[in-house]
Amino acid sequence: MQSWFSSHTVIWLWVFELFLSVSAFSIPIYVSVQNGVSVDYIGEISSWNEEFWDSLGGMWELFPTRPVYMMIAKGNFGAEMGLTVSYPDSFRVLIEIRYPISEMRATVAHELMHVFQFAWMKRYRKTMPLWVMEGLATWYGGEKGTYLSPIGSNPFLFWSVNVLKYREYPTGQEAMGEYYSEVYALFNAINAKVNLNKNLPVLLKDVRNGDTWQEAFSDVLGENFYKFYDQWREHMLFIVIVKFASFWALWIGLPLILVVIFLIRYIKRYSTNGGNTVNDGIEDLEELYGKDYWKNDGYK
Repeated sequence: MQSWFSSHTVIWLWVFELFLSVSAFSIPIYVSVQNGVSVDYIGEISSWNEEFWDSLGGMWELFPTRPVYMMIAKGNFGAEMGLTVSYPDSFRVLIEIRYPISEMRATVAHELMHVFQFAWMKRYRKTMPLWVMEGLATWYGGEKGTYLSPIGSNPFLFWSVNVLKYREYPTGQEAMGEYYSEVYALFNAINAKVNLNKNLPVLLKDVRNGDTWQEAFSDVLGENFYKFYDQWREHMLFIVIVKFASFWALWIGLPLILVVIFLIRYIKRYSTNGGNTVNDGIEDLEELYGKDYWKNDGYK
């Protein structure tokens, strides 16, 4: 009797473990399209979801258990390009159709990163500052697709949008676009130094163990995060100023050069003829019509 119970117990435990494994690694994402949008998008986006799901699960060391309802829609979402909302029983994701298609692929990756962030925060009862949420999402989107968000050429706008100070999203499309550009550039710089694909689990472990996000980033960077951030910001400001100066040099410098060339030629000509600009005109006419042109009032 004891032997029968033991063997059946082992079998049931094995089946239960297999069930949990399948549940954990299945992909509860349901893709739909807005009215008027081709259903052909569903297949391709579903294949992206499978790819990103496995990749993100490895980085976050968990898989969301709530279903993800993803809708593909037409529209102009501005700088956001997508939206993810976490509900108690599900995630709702809205994806804007973008061309080239690699931009939409980046948006899907970006929004799925948010899904994993919400799942991680709920499991470990942790919060995540806005700059970390959007920094990781824009970085991952750029890794998996085309994320066209270069920092602009306005040094005043760059300096006014300090990504670390925002608890909520900036107001206004210009500031919002600049925010996404800056946080994307910041996390690309972080990734270039520490490889986030490899070190994100280390970062998350530090936060789970009680570190602040700044302390966790200091750990993986090997230097004080604020020092790293200040140096990065100074470097980017220099680039923005150079872009700003180049832009205005093109529009102001070229006409100015033409004016200077004209003045040099005028002064040279004026000094050669002793300032007699009237004679300049007569000499030109005499060259064309002969020496007696001015004596005959220009008629022959």
